Amino acid sequence: MRRRGAVRAVALGATALVVSGLLDACSASDEGGGAPKPQGEITFGVLAPLSGDMAERGHDLVDGARLAAAEINEQGGVLGRQVRLAVEDGGCASATGEQAATELAAKSVVGVVGGLCEDAAVTAAKTMAAEGTPFLVSSARADRLVGAGLPSVFPMEGTVYQEALAAVHWMGYRSPQRVAVLGDGSPASQRLSGLVTDRVKADGLKVSRRTSATKDPDLAKLARTVTGFTADFVYWTGAAEPGGRLVGALRQAGYTGYFMASSESDSPEFLQAAGGAAEDAFLTASAGPRLLPAAADWAARFKGRYRRDPGRDAMQAYDGLRALAQAVRQAGDTTPSKIVDNLPRLEDFTTFTGALRFAADHSLAYDNYVIAQVKGGTFTLASKLRTDPVG
Repeated sequence: MRRRGAVRAVALGATALVVSGLLDACSASDEGGGAPKPQGEITFGVLAPLSGDMAERGHDLVDGARLAAAEINEQGGVLGRQVRLAVEDGGCASATGEQAATELAAKSVVGVVGGLCEDAAVTAAKTMAAEGTPFLVSSARADRLVGAGLPSVFPMEGTVYQEALAAVHWMGYRSPQRVAVLGDGSPASQRLSGLVTDRVKADGLKVSRRTSATKDPDLAKLARTVTGFTADFVYWTGAAEPGGRLVGALRQAGYTGYFMASSESDSPEFLQAAGGAAEDAFLTASAGPRLLPAAADWAARFKGRYRRDPGRDAMQAYDGLRALAQAVRQAGDTTPSKIVDNLPRLEDFTTFTGALRFAADHSLAYDNYVIAQVKGGTFTLASKLRTDPVG
C-alpha cells in the first residue's frame, strides 16, 4: 500500500512523508473499507542441531523451513505480515534442547518447528509446553512425546506402534502363511519385534520370533531358524548393516520368500551390505522426497535455491512451517493458545503424503510410513499405504 507514497517521496523529498501517509490512509479506505492492512513480521522458531554429528541433517531441516518462509512471503505472508525465522542450535542433548527452547521463548516466537535428536526434542518440547508455545516436532520419533501431557506439542513423525501396523498391513497384501520376525539386541528392535509378533498372531498367522542378545547376531543361525520354520515372510527389525548381510545369508541358505526390514534399514549401509541379494526386498520407511513423486517439483525448487537435493528433514520442516502458518491464518491472530486450538483442525491442508491430521493425543491420525522396495540397487516407492487424497 505504500507504493504511491514511495514514488512521491523520490520527487518531493522529506515533505512527501506526510503526503505518503495521507495517500496510504486513502488507499486503505478505498481497498479495505477503512481498515489498514496488518504490517510488521511474524516470527517462527526453528530448532535443529547445527553442530556435531547431526549438523548436516540439522542444516537440511533449517533450509526446509527457510524455503517455506520464502514462499509464504512471496505469496503475501501471513495475515499480511512477513514471516521471519529465529533459528537456534538445539544440539542433541537434553541440556542444549532446553537452552535453545528458552532462547526461542525470549524472542517471542509464535510457534516452533524442528526437533531432530530425540533427547533434545523432548526436553525442548517440555519447555515450550510450559510456555504454551506451539511446537511441531518435525523429525524426532514421536513415542516419548505422545501422551506426555504436552498440550502445545504436535509430533509429525509416526510411532513405533504405527510402524508395526504398517508392516503387518503390508504383509497382509503378500498373503503369507508363516512369518519369521527377527531382530538384534537393541531395545528399539525388541520393542518393534514384539509389536509385530503380537499383531501377526492376532491375524491368525503362524509366527516365529527370534531376537539376538547382541547387536551383531549370528546370521547363519537366524537363517537356519527361517528355513527350519519354513517361513515365507521375514521381517527384520534391527540395524541396517546386519540386516543387509542377513538377506544374503537367507538367499544363500535357499530362502525364496519375501524379506522386509524396518525403517532402521533405510540407509546406504543396508544396500551395500546386501548387494544384489536385496533386490525386491521391502522396507517400512518414513516418507521422504526421494520416495514421493508428489514432492518432485518441490525438490527441484529446493535444489534450485540451495544447490543440493533435500533430505527428509527439510521436507518435514517445510510442511511443519506451512502448517503453523495455516493455523495462524485460521486463528486470525498470533495468540499461541489459538494457534494450538487450530493445529488439530487444519482446513484444506495437505503435505506430500496427504492430509495432515492429529489425533486426540496429538499423534498423527494418518502416519507417514510408506513401503519402499529395492529396485536396481536403490529404494523405490512400492506403496503409500494411505487412502486419503493428496493435494
